[in-house]
Amino acid sequence: MRNGLKKLAATGAVGLSMLTTSLVGATGAHADSQDGCPYPYVCIYAGPDSSTIVAEFRDITSYYQSTYHGPGFSVVNTRNQDTVWLRIDHGGGPLDYECLTNASHPNNSLGSSGTLTGIMISSNTSC
Repeated sequence: MRNGLKKLAATGAVGLSMLTTSLVGATGAHADSQDGCPYPYVCIYAGPDSSTIVAEFRDITSYYQSTYHGPGFSVVNTRNQDTVWLRIDHGGGPLDYECLTNASHPNNSLGSSGTLTGIMISSNTSC
């Protein structure tokens, strides 16, 4: 009888240990950085997306936040669900508006020859 109780206690301890490990090891939604841009930011680079980050944006807005980055800039969106709208001036013509998908899609970065004049992070999940 005593051996049976020891086995039952040992089995219970192992089961509790496994349950604790699985609960502690569980994580929420996985988020990664991309090209040095940390989640949940939208990063602007001075050149290609592997160059120096010159600005980071995080706030969802209903308007374009003013920014100014000359030709050759690039932008990366690391946000899991939000899209990003960019206002780009190519000079001498109408402004160009580009949308970047969220980080789970392949079109979440952009390089441009124009001048970035505004950025808007939207809670919309698609462009």
